[in-house]
Amino acid sequence: MLLDGDLRLLAYNTAIKHNITIGMVYQSLYQLRVSGCPWQDADIVEALGCLGDYGLHNLSAVERIARISEVYPYSRVKGLLHRSYESLGINERDENGELIAQKLLWKENFYNRNERGEGHAP
Repeated sequence: MLLDGDLRLLAYNTAIKHNITIGMVYQSLYQLRVSGCPWQDADIVEALGCLGDYGLHNLSAVERIARISEVYPYSRVKGLLHRSYESLGINERDENGELIAQKLLWKENFYNRNERGEGHAP
């Protein structure tokens, strides 16, 4: 686990080296943390940078990481995140042909859950 200063430095260095901004890193990392992504913060930041190099930012990158992290640890897919779900062995559709939605908890829903007593807002 990274300390706050180490994570800030990693986010800054990632933004400098890759096609992504620090704001994108923080917002995406927050979204994935709230949604329960099992990957470590450093792995998520690195993955965001790599996806940024392939033109995947913000929601596209968050959805991709959320989907892949449901199936694989980061060490298994490092460097392969930009490939199709099919090539990674991940089904995009269920048995009825419907797209499988990522398990993301949006900030608005997070606060609504808190109001109903189902969670805690940051």
